[in-house]
Amino acid sequence: MYMIEFSGQSGGSQAGKATRPYHILLNRIFYQKQDSSDYFKTLLFLSIVFRVSDKHQNFESEGAEFLQKSDSRNVYTIDFAIPQERWHNKTDVELRSYIAEGVRSCFDSLKQKAIELGEVIDEDKLERDFEYGMTQFMTLPLPELKGR
Repeated sequence: MYMIEFSGQSGGSQAGKATRPYHILLNRIFYQKQDSSDYFKTLLFLSIVFRVSDKHQNFESEGAEFLQKSDSRNVYTIDFAIPQERWHNKTDVELRSYIAEGVRSCFDSLKQKAIELGEVIDEDKLERDFEYGMTQFMTLPLPELKGR
């Protein structure tokens, strides 16, 4: 799929270590580059940025926020703010469920924007492939990270 790119900004090294494997797994599922998109007419893809609070920086929010068009490319992006208490000392099952819920919320906002813009080629395919990807996210093992 070439649907959603995931990136992250963390408020400290512990936040990054805790959440980075999840956004890497999501990229492996949703961001396999292709020459063209199966989902959008002119948009390249959608983008979700994890903003994970930690002791060094607290983003002081939670959930989907700041939906906007990228200045540098034809991409719509949204932030997914994650407070420290949502990731700190959580099990994989707890954190994966929380992230999945947040990703769904972000995707719904991005999808609605793309529909409003007339960018979606096949809404059913977009939704089906997203759901398939989320099923993979909930079941695939997390990637092993160096230095972890």
